[in-house]
Amino acid sequence: MSERVGAAASGRSRPAPRTPPRRRGRWLVGIVVAWAAALGVLAYVSVRNDPPTVRDQRTIGEARPLVDRAVGELAVAAGSDAVLSISGYEVTGGCRITPFRSGETLERDVTVYTGETDAPALLDRIAERLPRSYQAGVHHGKEHDTLRADAGEFVSVRGGATAPGVVILTVGTGCRPTASLGAQAPAPGDEDRRIADRMLVALGGTLDEVTVAEAPCPAGGTVRTVAAAGSRTGAGKPLRDVLVPLFGSAQAGPALVDTAERYAYRSDEAMVAVVAGEDSALDATLTTPC
Repeated sequence: MSERVGAAASGRSRPAPRTPPRRRGRWLVGIVVAWAAALGVLAYVSVRNDPPTVRDQRTIGEARPLVDRAVGELAVAAGSDAVLSISGYEVTGGCRITPFRSGETLERDVTVYTGETDAPALLDRIAERLPRSYQAGVHHGKEHDTLRADAGEFVSVRGGATAPGVVILTVGTGCRPTASLGAQAPAPGDEDRRIADRMLVALGGTLDEVTVAEAPCPAGGTVRTVAAAGSRTGAGKPLRDVLVPLFGSAQAGPALVDTAERYAYRSDEAMVAVVAGEDSALDATLTTPC
C-alpha cells in the first residue's frame, strides 16, 4: 500500500518555480516606465499636431499666425468697394486664465469705411465672403449691427458699425499663456515716412509717429497699412482738397466718407483714410490692398 502511494506521489507534476520577488518587481517597473514614455510621446505629438480643445493649449505666439490669416481674410472680404486699414499687434497683459494663472491677449483691428448708410450691408457681405469654416453671422439690432465669426483654435472675430460708414472688426486670441509673438511689426522705411509726412503736412499738421502693419492675403501677396499719427498745427485745407491731388486725382474714385472729421477714398493702387479729431489730432492711413 505504501509503495502505491509513493508511486502515485512520484507521478504527480511539480508546481512551476515562482519568479523571485525582486525580478518580478523589476519587470513591473519596466512596464510602467515604458507605458509612461509612450503616453509622453503621444501627448507631445498631440500637442504639436492636433487642434487645441481649450484656449490655453496655445500661447499668443502660437495663435499669432491664425490672427494674421484672419486679418487677411477680412481685408479681402471687405471687397473692392470699401476703404480699409489694418492695425499692428496689440498685446495686453493682466488677464486671468484661471484664478491662479495670468496671461495675455493679442488683438488686431481691421477698420473699414463705406457709405454712411451702408455699414449693415457691408457686414452682410463680409460674412458671406469669409470662409465657411468661420461660421460668420451678423446681427442687425435697432441700435447696433454686429458681426461674429470663429477663425479657428479659439481665435475670434468680433465687431460692427461704430459710426456712420465706419466698421471696426477685432481679431483676438482671448486670454492665453504669455509667450513671445515670434514676429514683430515691420519697421517703417524712408518711403513710408516720406508719404506719412506729406499727408500730415498737406493737412496742416506735423508728424509724430509712423507705423506699418502687414498681413498675408489668402491668394498670396500682402495687405499693408502705413499709419501716420500727428497733430494739426494750422488751419489746413479740406481733406478732399488735400488728399486726392496728393495721390493722383486721375485714379481716385469717389469718396466713400466725406465729412469734416473723416475722409476716405480709394484709387487703383491704394486706399487712403484720414480722421481729424476735435483735439487737433490727425490720424492718416495709406493701405495697399491684396
